[in-house]
Amino acid sequence: MPDVPPPGPVPPQSGRLPGVLAAVAAEALDPAYRAAASPRTGGLPTGMPLTAPARRCAAPRSAGRAAGPPAAGSRAGGRGAAGPRAQPPARHATRVLAVALGMLLALAGATQRAGGPARARLDAALVAERDRREVDVAAQDTETAGLRATVAATRAAVARDLATGRATAAELGALQPAAAAVPATGAGLRVEITDARPGDQGAGPRDSGARGVDQLTARDLASLVNALWAGHATAIAVNGVRLSTTSPIRTAGDAILVDFQPVASPYRIDAVGDPAALRTAFLGSVGGRLLAAGRLPGARLGAMTTPRVLAVPAARQTTPRLARRLGQ
Repeated sequence: MPDVPPPGPVPPQSGRLPGVLAAVAAEALDPAYRAAASPRTGGLPTGMPLTAPARRCAAPRSAGRAAGPPAAGSRAGGRGAAGPRAQPPARHATRVLAVALGMLLALAGATQRAGGPARARLDAALVAERDRREVDVAAQDTETAGLRATVAATRAAVARDLATGRATAAELGALQPAAAAVPATGAGLRVEITDARPGDQGAGPRDSGARGVDQLTARDLASLVNALWAGHATAIAVNGVRLSTTSPIRTAGDAILVDFQPVASPYRIDAVGDPAALRTAFLGSVGGRLLAAGRLPGARLGAMTTPRVLAVPAARQTTPRLARRLGQ
């Protein structure tokens, strides 16, 4: 009987798979059947552990070799006398995996059945929240539509106001110069007049007992100013006092008031407009001809020039006052 190595792990051989796969491939068959089927050794292969069925099969095989070749029935009977076939490790692993998978599926089913009510409650809460949000969105859409309508109406009103404002500004631009509400500049005519001294030739009797015979009267000054208006002057000022369509020129005692402001000799009249037309209109009037000839009572022509740029200030603005009853 050959020497049988002690039981233990099968050493790896060249050409075989390493690790666990080599062990599974090595133990795919029962060692006793492998020893019985080996034609060379007549027993277990070297390094193969000897199991109880292998020992039972090895002894009859050795005895049979000493006596002679066994009969076919004896070999078949020897195989049939072997013990029950051992299960391979791969089959054990498959069964373990199947059991583990079944347990996992059972656990998942139990968890799903246990979480059903909680999931139903969560779904109901989400549906309620969705409905509430839809109501809020609808309300906000309605509010947005109202705000858009308000903005559109406001824009239309602003556009109308802007149009009205532009029209008003255009009207003011046309009326303010005529009302002397804004300063005026441009070419024009400047006339300087002084009071006549006593004893000068041309001084005549005065029809105003308030001023002396050697002074310009308010009536003569107003006549000269009206001659410039007739020459299409756009702005007139006397000694820096702007005249408007309602500005009076009158006498108060021994002073001349222009728009209720006193003026004194020398009198400087600035008129903005066409210089040639203004000069013609001024010298073509009765007072202008007498002044130029030196025969206007109480007045003398100092100078007459046509500056390229004349600056005339705006008229003084007066605040209207309303009468009120006593005690109000």
